[in-house]
Amino acid sequence: MAPPGTPQALSPDTFLVLRFLLTASLLFCLPLLGIVIAGSAASLILNVSGRENRDDRSLRLSRESIEAVTGNRWVLLLFGILPYPAIVYSCQRILGGQSPLPAFAWVVPFGALLAGCLLLSLYRSAIQKTAELPPAPFRAGAAGLLAMVSAAGLLFLLLGALVNPAKLPLIRSNLVFLLSWNSLVGFLLFLALSFGLTGGIILRFLARANAKAGGRDPDYETRVRAAGTTLSLIGALAVPALVVLDLISLPATGMSTEVFIMAASVPILALAVFALLCLLPGKEESRPGDRVSALFVLMFLAVILCYQTAVANAFQGISAPPGPLAAETVSKEGKAAGKTASGDAAALEKGKKVFDTVCSVCHRFDAKVVGPPLNEVVPKYKGDVAKLKTFIGNPVKVNPAYPAMPKPAIKEDEVDAVARYLLSKVKTGK
Repeated sequence: MAPPGTPQALSPDTFLVLRFLLTASLLFCLPLLGIVIAGSAASLILNVSGRENRDDRSLRLSRESIEAVTGNRWVLLLFGILPYPAIVYSCQRILGGQSPLPAFAWVVPFGALLAGCLLLSLYRSAIQKTAELPPAPFRAGAAGLLAMVSAAGLLFLLLGALVNPAKLPLIRSNLVFLLSWNSLVGFLLFLALSFGLTGGIILRFLARANAKAGGRDPDYETRVRAAGTTLSLIGALAVPALVVLDLISLPATGMSTEVFIMAASVPILALAVFALLCLLPGKEESRPGDRVSALFVLMFLAVILCYQTAVANAFQGISAPPGPLAAETVSKEGKAAGKTASGDAAALEKGKKVFDTVCSVCHRFDAKVVGPPLNEVVPKYKGDVAKLKTFIGNPVKVNPAYPAMPKPAIKEDEVDAVARYLLSKVKTGK
């Protein structure tokens, strides 16, 4: 059973608009955030390698890589940072609207995002002046990369709550419950797509920039092609396995045929990248950057749409979950019903309302949600109302396979009513 603060029911039109806003925001934010992370990581590694080996081509590639992936600062601000408030707004409304998660859970990732952009900007400015970076700018770049990775990781933890809304009561009591295998796999999938897309960008922009420079440097062209191809292949080879793991770790309430079909399209696109870079004739002379970048953008789109469909599926079974004043509302409705109905019938009706409004977020009679199926648990009380009331009012952890049940925010008369309703439902089998 769940305390107040679980997701509120939204009208279908409002929910559709919020899903569209979230999808559009993620489609702008995630690819740009990903290429900044992957491109910065490649630049830092190349800078270290170039300085240690006294390799001017690695140093040049390091500088041009960070320039290619960060691009115009206004573009980064407009598409990488500004969509974040829209993401927060959409998630808050979908999850309940009445601050279902603490404000700092959203502020911390945004702060890390801003700090990462600032530090990477300092690193980029320094590397444009000299390839032999002093320690301070290099450390600023490394700190900026760490901040961006942390921001992305925290964002995926928060987004993971949308595909399993039944966990929200547990998350409110302890943010540790934000951790999930699905969020971790989703973050790794994001990184794989990001490195692959960055490889395509390197192949596209750096090769063209070198051709326009006037003096061709075949060795540098080879270095660019090798770096871009390596990053793209790493992403293309990692994506299929991560998509399978993502489907396995997705809660059952989020699965559907549409989710499976969209997820299946991602490995097909990854195979197309592999064929483009390794199997097609004339690959050494061609400039595949445009096509590789387009394929990874399509993979990003498929993954985001797959995620949004899973969110819709997860919320489909929530008919009328409670908001922060649900317990009070249920109490008032129960008292009103008691005045117009006979004793036992009124108590059962009241218990049904409490269960449907408060308890059903975590419990079903014939299926596992957050807690075990009630048709397996309630019969153990053998009709003992007092014993069941004691557990509902002050729950303790019984089965190690399930999380501890939080104490429900309902009154004593509601505990009695829901206990009688559960016992009567199990007895009648209806």
